[in-house]
Amino acid sequence: MLHRHATDVVSLVFGLIFAGFTAVWVLRTSGVIDFDQMWLAAPAILIAAGAVGLTTALRPSRRPAQPAPPSYADEV
Repeated sequence: MLHRHATDVVSLVFGLIFAGFTAVWVLRTSGVIDFDQMWLAAPAILIAAGAVGLTTALRPSRRPAQPAPPSYADEV
């Protein structure tokens, strides 16, 4: 069984940015979009990746809070 782990927000945002710019590059080289549309897509990619990053970072944790492990300093 796979164990759930916390989402790495930084990796998620940078992955979205790289995927978005790669998609724009592919669309530009294939002739689907022109130069002006390419320059409009870049800020849209950054805004969308930032919104996903903020949403992911600010969502409440689903994991219940675990008590801190006992410390040996408490025994002294």
